[in-house]
Amino acid sequence: MIALDRASLRYGPILGLSPTTFELPDGGGITGLLGPNGAGKSSLLQLLSGLLPPSGGEVRIFGEAPFRNPAVLARLGLVPEGDRLPTGLRAGRWLRMMGELSGLSGEALSLAVAQSLETVGMTDRAHLPFVRMSKGMRQRIRLAQALMHGPELLILDEPFNGLDPEARLTLIALLRSLAEGGVRILVSSHILGEIAQLTDRILLLFRGRLLAEGTVTEIRQLLDRHPVELRLTGEAQVLARWAVEQPELAALRMEEGSVVLSVRSPREFFPRLQQAAAEGGIPLQALDPLDLNLDAVFQYLTKDHA
Repeated sequence: MIALDRASLRYGPILGLSPTTFELPDGGGITGLLGPNGAGKSSLLQLLSGLLPPSGGEVRIFGEAPFRNPAVLARLGLVPEGDRLPTGLRAGRWLRMMGELSGLSGEALSLAVAQSLETVGMTDRAHLPFVRMSKGMRQRIRLAQALMHGPELLILDEPFNGLDPEARLTLIALLRSLAEGGVRILVSSHILGEIAQLTDRILLLFRGRLLAEGTVTEIRQLLDRHPVELRLTGEAQVLARWAVEQPELAALRMEEGSVVLSVRSPREFFPRLQQAAAEGGIPLQALDPLDLNLDAVFQYLTKDHA
């Protein structure tokens, strides 16, 4: 569905996105685009949504270049960053205007507006002007607009900005439902927790470069120079004596009722740990990985590439 081959984007002398290559398959699913502000997320999304042509390389959506290509744009939906809506206009009227710009008319337009409002749970609020809507309500109306023409690809740029916790959970549930229905969703965020709740498959950007892609576990396994941190709970002294005999151990510290290990080559270490626990060789009560999470992976990657 999406294929980039060394695609880059310049704003005059400023490089917004370094040559980037990746692919996303057909079919439904959610991919998170993660990075701090200024990482190049919006630049990448502008290329994918056809708002700008690449300065170098190639961008292909559904096998075609998206820039000024109605055949591609008709199959994708976009919710850009920001909240710029005509405050005095009623949401239902605005949706009809956007539907007409998409080529819908008559009964097909009315049906599309009704279905999109139902999908985002805003049917009973479409009569309200935007000035009387909360941030979360406006965000759902913007999503309804992007869904009216039944897109196969949905692109969302920082959709959680300014939303309260309840509105965020509502939006996350809605996006999961769309993905299960066959829509491919690409969502950007600079907040780790949002992406961690939404999807496990991520693209990590930093300073205009794509650092890594895959699940959190897959990316963490590539970071060989950073030992995996584990907390083993049980009889700490016995666990420590067993751990210091393991060749993969890089560091160890004692805690009350547990021991924290830094371990290299976890693929070799974990089977031995599992066997020792199963055979009763160590009094292991709990195993907690301390850095097999998105926050730790992101910190490692940005530290390595700073």
